[in-house]
Amino acid sequence: MRNVLVIGSVKTTKHTIIQLVKNDFNVVGILGHEPKDPNLVSGWTNLRELANEYQLDYRGFSKVNDSEHIKWAASKDIDIIFAVGFSQLMSVEWLQMPKLGCIGFHPSFLPRGRGRAPIAWMILEKSYGSATFFLMGEGADDGPVFVQEIFKVEDSDDASSVENKIEVAINNALERWLPQLKNDIWEPVPQDELKATLTGKRSMEDGIINWNDSAYQIDRLIKASTKPHPGAYTYYKDAKMIIWKSELEKQLPIKGVVGRILIKDKDKGFLVQCGEGLIWLRDISLNEITEPVVGSKLGYNVEDEIFILKHTLKKISDIG
Repeated sequence: MRNVLVIGSVKTTKHTIIQLVKNDFNVVGILGHEPKDPNLVSGWTNLRELANEYQLDYRGFSKVNDSEHIKWAASKDIDIIFAVGFSQLMSVEWLQMPKLGCIGFHPSFLPRGRGRAPIAWMILEKSYGSATFFLMGEGADDGPVFVQEIFKVEDSDDASSVENKIEVAINNALERWLPQLKNDIWEPVPQDELKATLTGKRSMEDGIINWNDSAYQIDRLIKASTKPHPGAYTYYKDAKMIIWKSELEKQLPIKGVVGRILIKDKDKGFLVQCGEGLIWLRDISLNEITEPVVGSKLGYNVEDEIFILKHTLKKISDIG
């Protein structure tokens, strides 16, 4: 029986552990990421609780490459490491530790979408995703692939619904592949480098809305940025306004000033004019500010703000 170590911190890690136990693998340990603020880690899951439920050896970590974690893992005579659901780069010591190798997970349809923020990028581009398990090397998501379970990102999908699709896909992939792995079938297929694409990191500030963009672009951004991500946002007066849900409007014969609210509806939310097209906004977070009314302008008029700032600075200078 193969000895397996699992490293991770999120829902995909949890599903991997459950499927490994279900298929009677010998899970000799779980190394769970324990961040200072779990709320900042999308989909973070307390793996200590799962380890206790299955009576598995557990160790928490902040930095995966600390020597004490490597020493702890090296004592377990590991055949396979599953590194699923954390963003830290693993050292060569980890990659060389297991007898067979380290198996990584990526939710894009590799070789497309290697790299960072795969869920956000696949929603922005309305492309395909996949529960992909691959043999890890020193490159970024470029190792040969063991199994893929593909799904399509639809118009209505957002970050939350895509995460649900990933959970379904990962279970389907593991149910199909783990029985083969248990029978020592180890046949990863090299990726086609000619089809490879790479995506870059996305941060909280990348969720800011430019109302001059088309309604389609803004709708994709809101859907890509919604929970469990920090959310797409704009400004109303001097408050940050986070928008969690959106829907395109394609029928109403109405036109207004870009960024201005045209209609308020109790079910659909706020209808806003974009650079091209109209969009409904709902599920809005707006701290300590009365919600906008019809006619309100969202975002900042940069030239007006610069004028006010320069005028204020001149007054301060004159006083000085």
